Amino acid sequence: MFCSRPLKSLKGIVISDGTREAYAGPNCAKKHLGAPEERLLDVARLAMLVVSDGDPLDEPPPVPAGDPAPQSGPEAIGGKASVARAPLPPLDSVVQYLRLRYEVMNGFKFQRSALLTEAYSSLQSGDLDETLRKRVAGTMRSAQANRTVFSERNIKHCIGLNFWIQEALNNTPKERASFLEAMASTLHSRWSLSRGQLEAINKWGANLRRRVHGFPHLDVGIFDGVIAPDFMLQKTKRDSKPGDGA
Repeated sequence: MFCSRPLKSLKGIVISDGTREAYAGPNCAKKHLGAPEERLLDVARLAMLVVSDGDPLDEPPPVPAGDPAPQSGPEAIGGKASVARAPLPPLDSVVQYLRLRYEVMNGFKFQRSALLTEAYSSLQSGDLDETLRKRVAGTMRSAQANRTVFSERNIKHCIGLNFWIQEALNNTPKERASFLEAMASTLHSRWSLSRGQLEAINKWGANLRRRVHGFPHLDVGIFDGVIAPDFMLQKTKRDSKPGDGA
């Protein structure tokens, strides 16, 4: 453990410096280690990205006014001061992005696109084609600059949050799971949740922690400022087709 509070559940995060190991629950690990730098597709590690820096037993921090929701449309992107263009993401980031989209985000709408499918197939064949690598890297850079739901940062948040929602569903009777199922459906459709929705999950989690002590307090600001494209916000859902996603 990192502190005097014992790890009550049978689940925890193992931290090793190569010779020594320590065990911690998700909130404690996040507080002492910060955000993980993980190249392997370790979803449990990515789940730490959405854990609040505070502890459920601590005094809650002041909540910012309002309940920011994902913005939409080109007008949300415009009006920014010009800044120097960021370099293209490196090869390992491109490979991880492709693998996260195709190996971890099953069930998310708009998970695939024509470009990403071609690039992922090239990756699976052995070596990622250089032209495809640059095109995917350019897409990633654009998504990051415009703060869209397709950015690498946001998809990691989606994966981390989905991990905890599925963990909650696994420990909730089917007849009482409608709220969590609705949150999972919204996350899979829009790749984001509002602060109010995340706060509601935290309230649900307070009850869940009576049975699953390792369930964390989630960071309600993980999707602040994230921009969702209009097609994700349409009331009439349509099936995704090649080229729909980023």
